[in-house]
Order: sequence, then structure tokens, then C-alpha cells
Amino acid sequence: MPNKKLIEKTSKRRGPSILLLTAVVIACLYGGIVGWLALVDGTNAGKPVVALSLPPEAAPPPVDRRTDTTGPDATNTASGAESATPGATPLSGDAADIGHLSPAEQSLLDAARNLHADSDNGTGTGEVKIIGAEAVSDADGNVNSTDLKPVPPLKPVPDPALVANSPQGPLPIVAKDGRKAWQVYARPLPSGLAEGPRVAIVVSGLGISESATAYAIKTLPPEVTLSFAPYGANLQSWISQARAAGHEVLLELPMEPFGYPQNDPGPYTLLTSIKPTENITRLNWLLSRFTGYVGVMNYQGARFTSEQAALSPVLSALKSRGLMFVDNGTSNRSAIPKISADIGLPVSVGTRSIDPARTSTILNQSFAALEATANDASPAIGIASGFPVTVDAIADWAKTLAAKGITLVPVSATAKTE
Repeated sequence: MPNKKLIEKTSKRRGPSILLLTAVVIACLYGGIVGWLALVDGTNAGKPVVALSLPPEAAPPPVDRRTDTTGPDATNTASGAESATPGATPLSGDAADIGHLSPAEQSLLDAARNLHADSDNGTGTGEVKIIGAEAVSDADGNVNSTDLKPVPPLKPVPDPALVANSPQGPLPIVAKDGRKAWQVYARPLPSGLAEGPRVAIVVSGLGISESATAYAIKTLPPEVTLSFAPYGANLQSWISQARAAGHEVLLELPMEPFGYPQNDPGPYTLLTSIKPTENITRLNWLLSRFTGYVGVMNYQGARFTSEQAALSPVLSALKSRGLMFVDNGTSNRSAIPKISADIGLPVSVGTRSIDPARTSTILNQSFAALEATANDASPAIGIASGFPVTVDAIADWAKTLAAKGITLVPVSATAKTE
């Protein structure tokens, strides 16, 4: 029988060796797994991954954006730097991203290039015909030609025959041949314009804020009349820019409201409490702020326009200077329409204030009311402020009028002379 002590001694020697060997094997396996995980993409660990080899996608052919490729007779030049129009300048910057051009758009672009080139070499006139509402766009944006002739550019101001110097500055006068500012400086209607509902828009309060004034001139259609306050800086420059964009302009006259002087329209306000001669002196200062306006529009003035004794001399002075008057329509007590009819002063009366609150609901309600009023015998006249939100709304709304059979006209076209 084996010695018991010898067996126990041998077991003790073998035990630690087996355990050590097992631990080493487990450590090697664990380290191998960790190393393998470190070498592969952790985002796909444990997931089946299939690698596909696809042929490269062919690049699309180059597109010449200067060529209309949508029509049945169009050809795709795809010529890289070559121009579809001989002598045309390749597009760059924003112009290169305008997409396919229709024939009408291409013609306009070519005309602009030719105008620029002619101006540079001295062979062009530098004049651009302002179309405005004479071109009607359909739902797809295509321009439909009409029989209307384009309105020529508004002439620079002043006309020497319509202005006279005074101690206050240049003042409008009737020319010796009888021509008057309210007709000469007006934006003409295109010849061939059919009868039908018409609406005019006057945007007021311009000339104070440079950014708002520039935005209104740039954004509004040329048929919209722009009205300038007499207190702004560089007013004559603004008038020139407005007329260059096709807009006729008005001058605003501050008049006494109820609650004056707590409610004060500004310096040289026409008042019921002073003599008529003093009001005429103030009127002349206001009229001398710039030239080229077709007439004036009252700024506030609910009290002054209701007092015939104070109002009549002012309206008579305006008639003698060949101007028209736009009553902003905010006072039911205004005597302007009656006195103007009695003395033969051309007058237009505002139908509605478009933006007493500058919300989309109020603006849309105002536009709908003007459209309904324009169906009557007399044109509808909307008076608006020059805030950009109102300007944007007017510009968008004006685009819808042609489809409704309504014509947007300058306010001078609505003047009554009897």
C-alpha cells in the first residue's frame, strides 16, 4: 500500500502547476479577444458586415445655363465656357445660379448687357424703359405680351419751366405754356389701357428712414406713388431715385390735428390759430424742400382740414402752383373735396388706410376691401406707411391684380378736376 505521506506530497506539487497552466491559457484567450476588438470597427462589432464593390457613378454632363433647354426646339449646347449667344458675357456669381433661362429672360439679360456695354463705350442712351404692370405673368411665371406700350422713363426733375426761386428755396409754378406739375411729373398710363376697375396705392412717410426709403423704392412696383415727409435729409436725391425707378412722388404737408400741441406733426405745421399769410409762408417753406412732386398730401390735419377759413387759402395757393391734392381720407369732416371741387384743384381722396395695424390679417382685409371698392365707378385709393412689412405685402398683392381684372395705377390717374 502506497505511503500516505508520499501521495500527499506529490499532490501538493502537481496542484499548483495545473492551476498556473489553466490561468495562463485563459489570460491568453482573453487578451486575444480584446486585441481583436481593438483592431476592428467598434460601430459594427457583433454585426454582420457585407462589403459590396460598385462601379463609380458617371458624372452628369455639364449644363449651359444660358440656353433654354425646355422648349421643343431647344438644343443642349453643353459647351462649358462657350456662350449660347454670340458675344454674350459668361455668367458668374449669383447670375450663374439662376437656372435655365426662357427666351424672354434671355432677351432681357442680353438687353441689360448691351445697355451696360453701350454706356461704357458711349454709344448707348443709358435709358431703360420701365414696364411695370404692362406685362402680366401667368401662374408659371411666363410673361404674356399685351398690346400696351411701355411707359417711357420718367424725366429728370425739375423742369426749368415749372420752378421758380424764392427766399425759402425752389417753388413750383405753372409754366408759361400752361403746363402744370401734377401732369408733367405724373407717371403716365400706358397707351391702350382698357377701362375697368382701378386701384391706386400711396406709400407715405418716406425720406426719414434711409433704409426704409431705399427698400420701398427698390421693392414696390412703379405704379405705386411714394409720399415724402418734408423733414428728411437729402430729399432731392431720394426723389431722383424714386423717379428713376418709375415712381411719381408727393410731398406731405403737416396740418393741425385735434389735440395740438400735445399732438404735434412737426415744424411749420399749418395751423388754424395763425393768420392765412403766416400759413402761406409756412406752406412755401414746405413746398421748397424738394422739386418734382405731382402734388401734396395732408399729414394728420383733422382739425385744419375741417376749418374752411384756414384751409381755403392754402388750397387756392396749391392750385395756383399747378399741384394736386391727395386727402388721406382719415377725417370724415375734411372740407378738402368740396373746396377743391369749387376752385378746380385736382383732388383724390383716400379710400382706406391699409395698415392701421401691420398684421397679415389687417393687410389682407384692407386689400380685399380695396378690390371690392375698385369694382365701383371710382378708383379705390389705399394709403399705407413705408414699413418694410407693409411694402412687402403691397408688392406681393400687386402681382395678383391682373388675374383679377384690376389695374394698379398711380394716384395722379385718379385725380378729379371738377
